[in-house]
Amino acid sequence: MFDEFKLPDIGEGLAEGEIVKWLVAVGDTVDEDQPLVEVMTDKATVEIPSPRAGTVAKLNVAEGDVVQIGTTILLFGDGVDAAANEAAVTDVNASPAVTSDDLKQARELARAERDAAEASRSDRGGGERKPGGVAAPAARRLATELGVDIDKIMGSGPGGLVTKGDVRSFADGAAQAPDVGPRGATVDSTAHDGPLAAPTVPDASEERIALKGLRRTIAERMLIAKTTVPHYTYVEEVDMSEVVALRREGKSQAAEQGIKLTYLPFIIRALVLALKDHPYLNASLDEDTEEIVLKHYYNVGVATATDRGLMVPVVKGADSMDLFDLASEITRLSDAARDGKIALEDLQGGTFTITSTGNIGGFLATPVINVPEVAILGITSIRERPMVMNGEIVIRHMLNLSLSCDHRVVDGAVAALFVRDLVKFLEDPGA
Repeated sequence: MFDEFKLPDIGEGLAEGEIVKWLVAVGDTVDEDQPLVEVMTDKATVEIPSPRAGTVAKLNVAEGDVVQIGTTILLFGDGVDAAANEAAVTDVNASPAVTSDDLKQARELARAERDAAEASRSDRGGGERKPGGVAAPAARRLATELGVDIDKIMGSGPGGLVTKGDVRSFADGAAQAPDVGPRGATVDSTAHDGPLAAPTVPDASEERIALKGLRRTIAERMLIAKTTVPHYTYVEEVDMSEVVALRREGKSQAAEQGIKLTYLPFIIRALVLALKDHPYLNASLDEDTEEIVLKHYYNVGVATATDRGLMVPVVKGADSMDLFDLASEITRLSDAARDGKIALEDLQGGTFTITSTGNIGGFLATPVINVPEVAILGITSIRERPMVMNGEIVIRHMLNLSLSCDHRVVDGAVAALFVRDLVKFLEDPGA
């Protein structure tokens, strides 16, 4: 007796998720609420717990698969021991048992083959094979898995039917389209007067890495941001000398409480003060209703580099926290993100984002907005530089700020005034 476990709806209106890692195997006995699988969404990697106790009979999808919400990803087999499970149900890497769906698919394949053969017999072009013919369902699935455009594959089956072997050959580079001249005629290689070019061979010095997981999600979100949002970036410098002195004084007190005090809490504190005076920076654009949504709460996202890619945990209610509270929350969120254990709710609800290169350095950046927000602040490292003060050259701790804005919502003058006030709050942190 088998019980289906379907990929649940994990919030935010998400339609699909990528299977990152299975935490159980066929034959394992699991408890209720035990983590079964890690699933990547467009926000985070989350662990999906088991809704019940039972024995894992089958893993229906493989690591790396992107599946729709509601898809059966695992089967429980109650009352069947591990050996019986292995005998009765195959895992994802084995040939599946024949089901009614399989029979239906086989009938569809046979029908496709007959249609293709009939099309071939009635073809007035002399039976010339062309790419983009009828493809077997299994071939289409394989093409999707390998990232191959099936419409470009020339089939070798009846009537030009594209088979799985054709897909593999095409993916391996075995199927090469003929060279075509300026008028579409096939080029005869023997007609060349000069030496022929050496055939193209795979470059052993190159490595190809699949664009998947968090990297794929980042790519998709950045593409949306840059193609839908008209960006511009405003750059200014700020004298952080007073902040440096305050941090130096507070580090030991923070350490006594087990808190790591960085410069980021000081920047967030000043940021919130500036946002309160310039609400159009703490906003989003509702394109469906054509409304600008001003947020009267301050949830600051902090871009965090992890081994899996960039994540943006959110400091909720930043306006209600003191420096030590901010420092503690930043540490909690960044540690959870780097460990891959951050909760989905900690990645939601941001109103403004800060991205920092930290100790890496850099002079300035042009950060990409974290949609649906309308602005993002990029900061680099604090450096000692000679500055002119009261007619004298002095050494000061300077920081460059890069503010990217959505020009549909934030005009250049508004951005400049916002940065001016942000600089004021940072240069006089006691105000």
